[in-house]
Amino acid sequence: MPRLRLYELALLAVILALSATQFYYWDTRFTDNELAVGGKGYVSDEVWYVASARNIMLKVFHLSPKEVGGYGYTIIYDGKLDRTRVESLAKEYGVALRLDYSKLNGFYAYSTNLTALNEFLDAVKRVVNVGDVIPGWMMPDASGINTYLNLEHPPLGKYLIGLTIVLVGDYPLYWRLGNMVAGVLLIFLTFLTARRLLHGNTVAGLVAAALLSVDPLVRNLSSIALLDIYVSLFTALSFYFALSKRYGLALLAVVIGSLFKFNALFALIPLSLLYARKRVEKGFNLLDFTATLLGFYIVGGLAFLAAQILAGLPLIGYLGFTNWFKQSITGAIAWHTQVKCSGGGCPVSSTPWDWFAGVNSFTLYYFPGGVTVLAVGFWPVWSFALVGTLALLPGYLKGKTAFAKSSCWLLGLLAGYALLWAIGGRTQYSFYAVQFAPIVYTSTMTIIATFNSTDVLQVLRSWRGVLTEAERAIGRLLLLQ
Repeated sequence: MPRLRLYELALLAVILALSATQFYYWDTRFTDNELAVGGKGYVSDEVWYVASARNIMLKVFHLSPKEVGGYGYTIIYDGKLDRTRVESLAKEYGVALRLDYSKLNGFYAYSTNLTALNEFLDAVKRVVNVGDVIPGWMMPDASGINTYLNLEHPPLGKYLIGLTIVLVGDYPLYWRLGNMVAGVLLIFLTFLTARRLLHGNTVAGLVAAALLSVDPLVRNLSSIALLDIYVSLFTALSFYFALSKRYGLALLAVVIGSLFKFNALFALIPLSLLYARKRVEKGFNLLDFTATLLGFYIVGGLAFLAAQILAGLPLIGYLGFTNWFKQSITGAIAWHTQVKCSGGGCPVSSTPWDWFAGVNSFTLYYFPGGVTVLAVGFWPVWSFALVGTLALLPGYLKGKTAFAKSSCWLLGLLAGYALLWAIGGRTQYSFYAVQFAPIVYTSTMTIIATFNSTDVLQVLRSWRGVLTEAERAIGRLLLLQ
């Protein structure tokens, strides 16, 4: 591929810099609003991931959070709380309290003086049956949150959040630093992928990266501490390696992505098809093709299991192997393949195809004034990518190599989520869709760059032949012809 010109590098640098600035702005906006409204600092499912990260650092690695601006303890107690007595002790020791917990039997104590805070804790233990103390930023208001390890998902994302809490600071603005870095890397990878897919078309790469950088779904999930932006990053990395025919590295990228969330494994579907296609390109044989796919999935499955055990070693030491395996592997798989929540109090779930139409979107946050932050991409482009891919699918067989590869990834990922939905995982949420984001914008640019008006008309006409053959086949099946 041709080298990047200086102005092209400059444009790419501007896109990445503006993206980082945007992510930091929204991170700050979420943090400032939570402080202004007296919230506990958490946005959406951060309550589960940040809390479990803090617990893992404290209970598994025995590392305390780095305090920011003062010192705090979430104090969990058994039985009833004598609020008047606790408030009196807090006043005596100059400690601030947060008593607005309803689901967790606990309260939060905060002071700029660590000695006074510890003396207050000692005094509280004499009048309250204290069961646990979690140092750092206040814990969310959820029953049992002080022991929760989020074993439904693999631990790598929590390790990263936890390291940030320990090394940088236990503060909402800092929880999300890893997501901001992942978001910027995702945009850079999308540029590289689109450029490679379209044989050095730098303009297409820059446009794909620019569109991705302003996509609201990518922006939001790069600004809060959820796990899905990492899944998207390693999916994009796998796609890039696959285009370079480095299938071992592509498989490794998927396996690493699965250490954040299992749905990264859906990238194995398009990756396996490209790999098998490469292996039999000199002459198609159904038996060889099937054997290649089977061997790929066996290797992928073993690599997945080995990686889960390796990343889970600290948790295995804490829980024991059997307990860890039941919760982190078999239990997690069962959790993903069933309905997780039903009824009026549950968040809005969606089907995978909803994500491309911008409907049934998950609510991430509410700002004052009725401003709602939804987990939804720029759905007109998403719809164009999916509808265009399906409508132009015969182009897969007409020598459109770039389109064939992008459509394989887009439809392969979609097939994985559709399969999960079919076997019982009906409570899927729209923020999962960020895994598609780099593929959506790469596919969009591939369609635009690959098909002119004549190509589109030819491909659409070819559907007539496909439908005619299908009609004949059905007629023969029904003995009508």
